[in-house]
Amino acid sequence: MAEFYRMPHWLLTGLVMVLALCIVLQTRAVSYSIRRLRTGWVRRVETGMECAILAALFLFAALLAQVQYGLFCGFLAPSAYGFARQLVFLLVAVLGTTAAVGTELIWPFFSVGGAAVLLPLTEAVTGPVYPFFFLGGILFFLIRSVHICLLRRWELHTQISFVSVKEAIDTLHTGLLFFRPKGDILLCNRRMDMLAQQMTGQSLQNGRAFAALLASGPLRGGCVREVLGGQQVFRLPDATVWSISAYDIPMGRRTLILLTADDVTERWNAVTLLARQNEALEKRGQELRHTIEHLRSICEAEEIARSKGRVHDLLGQRISLLLRALRDGQQPDETLLMDFVRGLPSALREDRTPSPAHRLEMLQETFQGMGVAVVICGALPEAEEVAGSFAQIAVECVTNAVRHGYATRIQLHFFDNDCWRMTVTDNGIPPATGSIREGGGIGGMRRRVRQLGGSLKLYAVPRFRIEIYVPKEAAQE
Repeated sequence: MAEFYRMPHWLLTGLVMVLALCIVLQTRAVSYSIRRLRTGWVRRVETGMECAILAALFLFAALLAQVQYGLFCGFLAPSAYGFARQLVFLLVAVLGTTAAVGTELIWPFFSVGGAAVLLPLTEAVTGPVYPFFFLGGILFFLIRSVHICLLRRWELHTQISFVSVKEAIDTLHTGLLFFRPKGDILLCNRRMDMLAQQMTGQSLQNGRAFAALLASGPLRGGCVREVLGGQQVFRLPDATVWSISAYDIPMGRRTLILLTADDVTERWNAVTLLARQNEALEKRGQELRHTIEHLRSICEAEEIARSKGRVHDLLGQRISLLLRALRDGQQPDETLLMDFVRGLPSALREDRTPSPAHRLEMLQETFQGMGVAVVICGALPEAEEVAGSFAQIAVECVTNAVRHGYATRIQLHFFDNDCWRMTVTDNGIPPATGSIREGGGIGGMRRRVRQLGGSLKLYAVPRFRIEIYVPKEAAQE
């Protein structure tokens, strides 16, 4: 260190300040290294190496202090701390080599070169240029300390620590509670604590007591126990529904208990809505079944009412004529009276079977009273036989759609182009198997259409549909 006595005082002072900054930064690097998670022996070796480098910097400072003291006292002192310098170099060399092997990186070897400046052998070999090596070592450790501080700071912000794990668990929407069999709480996230406050009115104190309260204890007002899918759930005042389950977690010779709270509000709402819809459908189905069972009696009643109306009209017309003749003082002609009597049965028989158009009107009115819409588009064929068959088939189709498919809307389309065509569609339930099993109703339709020289086709997807084609030439023959 004799060459340092020739340096200006200001240069030595600046070198001391740089060395002090280097010591501060290296101390910060040691602090960051200690705060890292100890995930293996490599990190422990790295931390030991940082401490050894800090000791080397203190020896750099001790050597400069020796020079400053010697200048202040007016005499030259030979270099000291020889054993300490060798010991610190050996420590840095061993730890740096081990860290380089453990991390499979080369940069820890550079610390060995920087610490080699402290060796008395280096001072003896370099001679007059030793101050430059000394200054280079200090600058190397200064740059390295800044790099290590930034690197360790980034690692602390990105590593998974105990605090970051707790923060991540607190952000979960699922509630978590770990406790020992005696009830001592080990970990509870924010969601579970909030649920406990809503159900008990206080924060969690004992996990076992909380589990017993969930099983059969009294809950806070507004909290109700429900059953969802055979499992107990809890409906809270804020309209949310939670399912809380317990699990045993073996940890070596000990066993921990985990309580998990899952939000099943959407599932609860869906099941509740489905139950209401099923109830409404069941009620509607009962009404439809009751209506279909009494459909024959309803049709008979309509026919009787129509016949009564016909009798009323015919008799009313004839009686009105007789009364008018009596009021005018005219003597009714015996021949006319006999014609009225003889012609009454034939007049009643004339409208015994309604016309196809009137039959469709009756069909609409009958099912409209039951809440089923029968929509008719187009007009019946001009051929009376074809029109009558189409009307009969329409009645059968509507009855089958309501009876078997529970339809609430049936559409009848009549087309008149190169042939007479009729299509029947409904919004009923299609066949479950996708195939159509024909019974007596559809078989009767086929026979009636075949007699007219036409064809009948059935479609099950996407909706049940019947299409009937009758060539005009076959109908005219």
